[in-house]
Amino acid sequence: MKKTVLLLLSAALAVAVCSCNTDNGPKRPVRSEYIKVYETSPEKTVDAIQVPFEGVQDGKIHVLANVPVQWKYFVDQTDTGTDWFKIKAVEEVEPGHILVTYDAESILALNSLDRRSGRLSFSCPEESLGKFLPVKQGYSRHFMEDFSGEPDKTLVITGKKSYTTEEYPVLNADFCDYISFNAWAETTNEFLSKNITLDITVSGGKFYATGLTTYRVNVPIGTGADKNNIRYLLLVGNGERMSAQTKFTFSTSNDDLVYVHIDNFAAYKVTEAEMGLLITDEDFDEDGEGADWI
Repeated sequence: MKKTVLLLLSAALAVAVCSCNTDNGPKRPVRSEYIKVYETSPEKTVDAIQVPFEGVQDGKIHVLANVPVQWKYFVDQTDTGTDWFKIKAVEEVEPGHILVTYDAESILALNSLDRRSGRLSFSCPEESLGKFLPVKQGYSRHFMEDFSGEPDKTLVITGKKSYTTEEYPVLNADFCDYISFNAWAETTNEFLSKNITLDITVSGGKFYATGLTTYRVNVPIGTGADKNNIRYLLLVGNGERMSAQTKFTFSTSNDDLVYVHIDNFAAYKVTEAEMGLLITDEDFDEDGEGADWI
């Protein structure tokens, strides 16, 4: 009889042990402690805060927790410092409900595709529990193209030499994207230093301002990438979305003694609500002044 009971107890123990394991090892027990974050509704928790381009005054972040919570935040350094995001107040409006109020400056005035970021952390060290909350403002960059793979090297285009990029399947899910790049020219012939142009042709999309697949831009004389020769163009899909076969061709009809340099070619995801928020360079205004649409 005792032997039978022992066997039954051993079997029960084996079942209990197996129920706590998976093919990937022991299951982690479900914790009763929690820290949750939401902006508008407790039913819609968030894992990041996307600050609108135009900025926010008295923005609200709600933190729900059943443990004591400590908080802190860090904002990444930018060209304009870290003051673009400020915590105004942190208060416990009721037990287990913390309200964070913040201000964030507009990024539109910077006329830039730069992305600003920071993070908030909420933690309970006694319970080894914490939650990191990224804070972001600006466009989400898909890629920054390094044409040469070497520092201080650029893509060079002449009248006899064009360049076509690889395909960018990462753009496939987007309705629209900004591309940006620096373009400047060098020549030893002063007579050829006027009216230098660069053509950008896209397959798998078209340019928002014209509805065409090729855009011609004026290129200034220069010696390197700077804020005066950065260019922005807004792309939209040929149908609805961009194509998985999207690629770009850079070419020029200038004399062979003119060398057009291209660097920092990048693409940024743009939502429909964000279209047109970037203040375009005068070479890309919708009146077409200073540029030829071809």
